[in-house]
Formats: sequence, structure tokens, C-alpha cells
Amino acid sequence: MLPFQVVFLTGQSDPRSCDLSPAQCAFLDALPVPDEAKAPLNFPYDAAMRPWRKVPLWLASVRHGRLFLAMRRPAFSEHRDAVIAQLDRADRTLVLAGSIGLDLLGRLDLPPELLDRLSVFAYGPVATRPPACETLRVCSRQDWVARCFRSGRRADVYVDSGHLDYLENPEVARLCRDLLTEVSTR
Repeated sequence: MLPFQVVFLTGQSDPRSCDLSPAQCAFLDALPVPDEAKAPLNFPYDAAMRPWRKVPLWLASVRHGRLFLAMRRPAFSEHRDAVIAQLDRADRTLVLAGSIGLDLLGRLDLPPELLDRLSVFAYGPVATRPPACETLRVCSRQDWVARCFRSGRRADVYVDSGHLDYLENPEVARLCRDLLTEVSTR
């Protein structure tokens, strides 16, 4: 078991892939943690899925809308075991939850003992049911998508960014590194 890991948990613009996007790869590569502590896949953490490919914004939005609705059905719990397996790879985990990732994490009803080992860096959070764990919510006043939800209106920190641009924002990178330093030394 790793002492610490960093994982992405976001919606799926392409439900046939869980590879990290180029922006996610660059963000993860820039974090000061060993390579083995960087999870190479996104939700649902299945290496057998297809490689990442660019998806038009309109199609990604439709797919995220479908996922947002699907998370409210009992069948969504089928993803719970895969997420638990990924999170159980380390004693502590920093979850990079973009957009509906925060809601996704909350709706998996993870055991309290697992949630106690998580810290969440939620950027552009879109959530009606966030998880009961330590969470830093980063939002932008220009991000109308996140601001439609209480999770985005009650941010801990505000930055200047669009909903799709958080990972390219230097202030977001600094905030994440600060949280990473804090939680990785516990």
C-alpha cells in the first residue's frame, strides 16, 4: 500500500474512456509527488477502456448531464467497488474532483473510515450531495456552471477561470500544491 496518492475523479466526457486528458496529465505531472503516487486513470479507473480522445463541448455537456442524472439511480452503485479499490491503494488520498466529480464522490456512499483518509480538491464543483470529508472548494465567479449549484456559490477560494480552464490556472495549481503539502505530511 502506498503512503499517499493523488487521483482524479471527474465526469466522463467520453464514457468509453477513463484516460486522463492532456490538461489533467500536465497538472498531475507538475505536482511534487513521486510518479507511483499519481494515479494514471480517471473514474471509473478501468485500464481496459479506450484511450482518451477529444470530445466536442456540446457532446461532453450532454454526457455529463446524463451522468448527473444516472448518479441518482441505484444502479450507479456498480462503480463503488472500482472507486474503493482505487482509493484503497494508499493510506491517504488527495482527490482532484473536477466539476461533477464532487457529487459523484458523494453519491457513492463510501464508508466513513475511507472518507476519513481522503482530502478533496474540488475545482469548479458541481454538487448537490458532496462527500462528508475534508474538501477545499475552488470556484470562479465567471464559472456559471458551478455557480448554479450551492457547492459553487459557497467556495472556500475564488479564482478567475472558466469552467473548463481551472487546470491551466496558476493560482489553482498553487492552491492544489499547498493542500498537497499539508495532507501528504499527515
